[in-house]
Amino acid sequence: MKDHGALSERGLGWAVAVGVLLVLVGAFGPSAAFGQVIENPARPKAANAGRVIVPEEALAISDVGTNEYFFKMPGLLRPAPDGSLALRDEGQILLFDPAGKFIHNFFKKGQGPGEMSYAGALLPTEKSLIVHSAFPGKLIFFDYSGRYVREIKVGTLPGSKRALALIILDLGGEYILDCRDFADFKGGEAYFAETTHRLLAMSEATGEVRDLTTFPTRIYALAAPGGGGASYDVTALIAVPFKKTHLALTHTEDYRLKIFDPAANRVIREFRRAYERVKPAPLTEAQRKGGAMVGDKPFRPPVLDYENDVKNILTRDGEIWAITSTKDKAKGVLIDVFDGEGVYRDCFFLKLPEAAIGSIASPGRCALDGEYLWVVEQGEDETFSIRKYRVLT
Repeated sequence: MKDHGALSERGLGWAVAVGVLLVLVGAFGPSAAFGQVIENPARPKAANAGRVIVPEEALAISDVGTNEYFFKMPGLLRPAPDGSLALRDEGQILLFDPAGKFIHNFFKKGQGPGEMSYAGALLPTEKSLIVHSAFPGKLIFFDYSGRYVREIKVGTLPGSKRALALIILDLGGEYILDCRDFADFKGGEAYFAETTHRLLAMSEATGEVRDLTTFPTRIYALAAPGGGGASYDVTALIAVPFKKTHLALTHTEDYRLKIFDPAANRVIREFRRAYERVKPAPLTEAQRKGGAMVGDKPFRPPVLDYENDVKNILTRDGEIWAITSTKDKAKGVLIDVFDGEGVYRDCFFLKLPEAAIGSIASPGRCALDGEYLWVVEQGEDETFSIRKYRVLT
């Protein structure tokens, strides 16, 4: 048995979460250059590393008994500075106060002021809830009562091919966007390939968008006859705000974390720790029979040797939580804790209800707000709820 820092047996793990992305064209960009990698041992510094933490439920939000909103596929959970929670659902941008009371649905379909056909992302700030409208491309500003304030048209995205952009960081005068380059499909058989996530900076004053850097990610793709095709994400850029002005991120299959400074436009820290990789569970019957049809060919998820080591990233204060692929049926999900210097300080198992296990490892389906963790839970009847847990480490 290899050492994870006072860890015992481990469950089978999960299959890599992949989503089919139907796209038509693509472009590649150069990857960023990085400095020396900080190497950490398998065991962290904390004396009680590997302990089991059972969070205390603070509240639950459901759509039972209300006609003000309906949970179809809630995601993109984003805590606001006052402890309230914003999230995106199909045709909805919902805001709940810290006690779970519904405040407002900000989504209004259309192309006029304060309207959108599709909400790409949302970002709560001190004064505003900012919603990124993909079509037409603009940032829409609301106050927390739901009143429309203003909007900024998003300028043309740089690069040879357009891609959707998500707002992920407010730097005061500039917004940092994450956008995905479309895949460049080729050949007649399924294949693995590298594609690119871009970080962009958008001026609040003018809407002008400029390139910062790119991070390579990996896809499994199949070209369609006559052009276009479909792809599954093997890796994606997972980037979350850290200390208000930086981003903590990962984009690889192996255990590797980075801290990016947008002002300097460079990775200022890159670190990892010794980690025993986890083999994925076999594909389910639904996965083996599902997928997409590309032309007349069925396109199934790829069979991978290992899961991605880091499934998700959460941050609070000066801590970076790496949600790992290690799962123990009795203990829960293993979470590694690093400081801003890239030092492996602690680890613990988080024992959540089975309905929340998938969400903790899924970017956007959970959010850390100080000592509280917001999580999307899906019941056996496939209905959704949002739970708020107190996590004392």
